[in-house]
Amino acid sequence: MAETTQLELVTPANIMVQKPVQMVVAPGSEGLFGVLPRHAPLLSDLTRGIVEVHENGSVASRIMIDGGLADVSGESVTILTERAEDLGSADRDAIKARAEEASGAEADFLNAVLAAL
Repeated sequence: MAETTQLELVTPANIMVQKPVQMVVAPGSEGLFGVLPRHAPLLSDLTRGIVEVHENGSVASRIMIDGGLADVSGESVTILTERAEDLGSADRDAIKARAEEASGAEADFLNAVLAAL
């Protein structure tokens, strides 16, 4: 079995992802960065963008986040974000309806999700 790192992606509402993965690519404030097993400890601000979760040698899921913080250790990566949407299971019509009813930062984020779909 290949080495893995434990990924947790957390919003104020729930834990969206909690599983071992091969690699995580996150949108850091200084640019994209990848996290592999045994990564050096790192704390990074995140910008709005897509977190790619790699399993079995390919991208298994893509999650749009609205900025946040990544806490990386040799065994895990924890991403804390205010908002997140799984692009693989997102319903374009439902997100469009939510965006039309939302305002401010929520509407901006949902429109960015629509653009990424």
